[in-house]
Amino acid sequence: MKVSTIAPALVLFLIIAATLQSLPRLAAEQSLACKTCHINPNGGGARTEFGNHAVAFHELTLQKTKKYFIEKYHSPKISESVLVGFDSRYHVREGGRVFRMQTDAYITFEPYQDLMYHLRFWENGTSEQYLLLYLDHQKYYLKVGRFYPAYGLRTQDYDTFVRSQIGFGYNAYIDGVSLGAKIGGSNIAIEFFNPNQRFVGAFHIFRTGYLKSLSFLAGFSARFSEQLNGLNGAYPHTKGIFGGLTYDRFTLLGELDLAGKANDSLLFYAGLTTRIEYGLYFIAEYNFFDYDRDLQSGVNEYLRFSLEFYPIPFVQFRPSYTYYTNRTLDGENNFFLQFHVGY
Repeated sequence: MKVSTIAPALVLFLIIAATLQSLPRLAAEQSLACKTCHINPNGGGARTEFGNHAVAFHELTLQKTKKYFIEKYHSPKISESVLVGFDSRYHVREGGRVFRMQTDAYITFEPYQDLMYHLRFWENGTSEQYLLLYLDHQKYYLKVGRFYPAYGLRTQDYDTFVRSQIGFGYNAYIDGVSLGAKIGGSNIAIEFFNPNQRFVGAFHIFRTGYLKSLSFLAGFSARFSEQLNGLNGAYPHTKGIFGGLTYDRFTLLGELDLAGKANDSLLFYAGLTTRIEYGLYFIAEYNFFDYDRDLQSGVNEYLRFSLEFYPIPFVQFRPSYTYYTNRTLDGENNFFLQFHVGY
């Protein structure tokens, strides 16, 4: 049976399960704002000192091996005003082919409390650099420079349709201005960009919290762009809802997007993470993309099953199996191993 024939039932299941629950899953699991663990208030990239130690070191790593590294741990904060970090990520494909996905180094200067200047370096220079100013005990912020736009779930798999098909791939850094606030428990960002003389505006809001024995993440994102020569180019109009729920060892994430000025395309992502034990996770993901919202004309979709293993602090192995059920790769499958070191 093709996945497309069970897509409506799967969506219904996820909606029902959501009324009962990357690493955006940590926001849902811990009911924390992204800025708790990342320099960027909207998540991704360089981690804060808390994100490195309390989360990456204590939460993600195998507890049996972590104890051997506790005394050797060094803080990424090399002085009162300088924080450093890095991410190195490789894909090993079938046949032994190795692809380097990411080699980034980070440095963040904080000359004054709540005033930061952040840079991300890669082989071609700096890909990200911005000034970040917090106000009123971090209730508000202003970010100016080149950064990754705030939108939806920033999963670590950038080939998911809700990232790759609407212009939010790995290296999607744009010059712009971001205004943010935490109001009534909700984190809000309004952003403006001007890539290639095209005006782009975006709105992003999310909230985390608890519902009895459940913790949750819920949000909405939208992007609007100016047309040049009748086209929106690499920045189509998009709007989407996203969220997650956690119960005990299970975390469910989902995102549903409509892209195009007339809501032409439909994109859907769902991911279920099961913690086998701290440091070892099983992840099942589903990706769906319908270019013209007409199932009869064909859709792109795939299922992915992964094991996420953190044998020692800051080291991740992620073997993944992908099964495709789309027009060009129907019935195809592949296996790859992702190796990641980040600090």
